[in-house]
Amino acid sequence: MITSPKIEELAFKGVCKWKVFWIGYNSVATIPCPNGGFLLLRNITWSPFTQGNTRNIQLLNCAHQLSIVEQGSKEELIYLFRDPLAQITEVNGIGAAHSIPSTAQQNIETWAVYKQNINIDILTIPTVDPANFGAAAALNPIGQERTIPLGYGATPLLSNYLIAAGENYYSTGQKRPFLGIAFAGAGIKDNLRYDYRLARQIQLPGATDIDRQYQFPIIGFGYWEFSIPVSEYLNQ
Repeated sequence: MITSPKIEELAFKGVCKWKVFWIGYNSVATIPCPNGGFLLLRNITWSPFTQGNTRNIQLLNCAHQLSIVEQGSKEELIYLFRDPLAQITEVNGIGAAHSIPSTAQQNIETWAVYKQNINIDILTIPTVDPANFGAAAALNPIGQERTIPLGYGATPLLSNYLIAAGENYYSTGQKRPFLGIAFAGAGIKDNLRYDYRLARQIQLPGATDIDRQYQFPIIGFGYWEFSIPVSEYLNQ
């Protein structure tokens, strides 16, 4: 629980309370916001997981994206995870090798205020099998990296990564114009953020697989729930 003297005082007065919202097994969830109040998100507990019932599939499905957005808003809070794996074999000694997460839960401190319900989306990051590096679009001079020794100087940054059809990611880290086109439209992404598609949703665990307990997400969201609006909180 992450708090402050002001929040503690309001908690004793019954104005707010600490809650933890847990989700699992699926790709979407909604954290309800009280009418006339707001939520202050302060903690995320992430349990590493993988997908699939063979070692190869599990290795291809150990990276995930978590998106948090206020209902009706376009602003996303995004976290990306690549969960480390450990290799095991089936208990009877004759099965194929499997991979399971090799780390415990991760606790992430965060900070975000929501006046509406919070929409949660989870997806498995696509495999890079069909991907390739290229130089499809060089940056304009105004989009160059900082001068030597801090960056690339006068050399255009050419690195372009095609992750899937129509999805290009540029290793720039800032929103900037590209050669001939502005930062907008499908396929032009200046930050690592994956599109939500049916093929990337969380899959059902294999009912007969010994690793099935590692094949679905368990995620906790710790937040303060306030029964008053933000404006009234600021005047306390």
